Amino acid sequence: MAAPVPSNEADRVSTLHAMAVLDTPPETDFDDIVRIASEVCGAPISLVTLVDTERQWFKAKVGDLEMDETPREVAFCAHAIMGRDLMVVPDATADARFADNPFVTQDDGIRFYAGAPLLTAEGAALGTLCVVDHNPHRLNLDQMKALRALAKQVTELLELRRLVVTDELRPKTEPRSVDLAYLTEARIRELRGIADARNIAITLGLTDAASVHADPAKLSRALDYVMFSALKLAPAGGRVAVRVLGSPAPTIEIGHAGGSIRPEWQVDLAGQREADEPVPHAVADILRAHGATVTDTSALIGSPDVRLQLRFPPH
Repeated sequence: MAAPVPSNEADRVSTLHAMAVLDTPPETDFDDIVRIASEVCGAPISLVTLVDTERQWFKAKVGDLEMDETPREVAFCAHAIMGRDLMVVPDATADARFADNPFVTQDDGIRFYAGAPLLTAEGAALGTLCVVDHNPHRLNLDQMKALRALAKQVTELLELRRLVVTDELRPKTEPRSVDLAYLTEARIRELRGIADARNIAITLGLTDAASVHADPAKLSRALDYVMFSALKLAPAGGRVAVRVLGSPAPTIEIGHAGGSIRPEWQVDLAGQREADEPVPHAVADILRAHGATVTDTSALIGSPDVRLQLRFPPH
């Protein structure tokens, strides 16, 4: 059954093309997300798909899939972008939309599919984060929450890399006073579904008021990336501890047991070298534009326990 076309198709495709992401090389951050989605959902295949006019193209993939794109007319994701929430197909052979799909009828074909649309703030569904299995499959509530949250992370990554490729990193609006604790707490709420599915405790401690002079949209995206990076590194069953302090300067402290290799955004912000990929460079540049500095406060070099401070100028 051919997929219907979204009512905002022209705007959706225009937004997708403006991202300048189609046919770009693999990037670590997107690869990390499909790896986590596959792990969390217990599915052997996971993909970040972007649905173009005539095709779906894979920005990231894990599993036994050699192709980089498929025709849109046979794409499960072309159906998933019609909705605002997760589309789950427990057994494709029992679903009239997909029973005669060539990817279902072939030997060892698709049986299970779950895809969360990649929704922009304006409501355009650019593609999906999906998981696929060759056997019928179901997701529990925690897995569905995690897949939704991971899809939100993919959209955040797309927005961050767009800022680099379209040269929009510098603020276009006047910065204003922003509550750092509020921004941090909101980001942790977005990440909690992923943490719960991986059995990681993510905690937030607040000491006193911490105001920063900021472009809230850009700073929020950068902080989300920083905390998600810590969550990615933390082992299953571990902990990510976040604390916001107001004095002597607005500061975010993050601690986790994920090894002592510094992430690319931190190396870039510290001025050691520019990140090789667009997203961590965008994050470092946003933080730099807000006057932020980063300090590694780990007690022992080489210890799996990592602590860092992200400090902002007093407001």
